[in-house]
Amino acid sequence: MSKDNAARISLRALRREVTGGNYALGPHAMQHAVKEEFTVADVVQVVLTGVLVEEYPSRRRCLLYADVTIEGVKLPLHVVCEQWSPESPVAIVTAYIPSENEWITPTRRKRR
Repeated sequence: MSKDNAARISLRALRREVTGGNYALGPHAMQHAVKEEFTVADVVQVVLTGVLVEEYPSRRRCLLYADVTIEGVKLPLHVVCEQWSPESPVAIVTAYIPSENEWITPTRRKRR
């Protein structure tokens, strides 16, 4: 097994821990939630139902995406999660509405 495969996050394990309440929202996620007017429930919805956009194996992180409805408007929401083992708590590092300056679509980055 390669080093990258060993460091992949299991979405099943991540979702199991979040479903069980074994997660914490980081301050960066909370700042964006207040500024961009999404809720903790929106963030949890993305973690539980979203699609995997990117993985960052060396940091044990992944980027998930799903649409949420904020004040009657459907918007994309990105959530970055970190989990060091399948049974460990999930850290919700940040959550944000992706910027059109950085993303072509919610799942495809612009080239730098």
